[in-house]
Amino acid sequence: MKLFIGLVVIIITSNYLPANNADKLVIQENNRDTLNVGYTYWWAQGGPFIGLCGDEYALVFTGTVTKLFTPLPNNPDDAVRSSQKGVIKISSIRKSRATEKDNYNNEQYFSSDCFYDSGLKEGDKVIVFMYEYEGGYSIPGKSILKIKNFNDPIVVSIEEYIKNGQDIRAIKKDFKMWEKYGFKAELKEMMECMQYKKATK
Repeated sequence: MKLFIGLVVIIITSNYLPANNADKLVIQENNRDTLNVGYTYWWAQGGPFIGLCGDEYALVFTGTVTKLFTPLPNNPDDAVRSSQKGVIKISSIRKSRATEKDNYNNEQYFSSDCFYDSGLKEGDKVIVFMYEYEGGYSIPGKSILKIKNFNDPIVVSIEEYIKNGQDIRAIKKDFKMWEKYGFKAELKEMMECMQYKKATK
């Protein structure tokens, strides 16, 4: 009898759960399937080629932009930063490396507030580059690149780069293509760094 009464109480409580609490439960469930990553907007460099000799990626994936939110108004206390939240449905992981605080755990979506002035729109296919910062995943500016499809030449180039331990010399033949994306200076710096390391061995 006590068991029966207990079940009735649970059913009644569930039926009269406030709508806002129900929404919270749904949001929590969705968050389990979403990789939320902080935006390191203050980094001087961004994109696939950062650091003197090339910083190691923490996570690289291809996917499709599914949602772009309205950009937030400029914060008078933080004039350097403008933000816009967006969501990408993850299609394929190209590289995954666990950090002290973060690890890719088969999440289906990526979310961050790094989309301001990205030139992207919903439905665009992209390749995304993330790095480690303070033991966790982070994404600097210029690190979401639009691609034509998931076999785009820059995706193939990045796969070759990763396969060769992020040795920039492995994709020297692709430099002209990457220069069109505005990474000429970064490629030059990384090549010089690798040549110096080779000469001083």
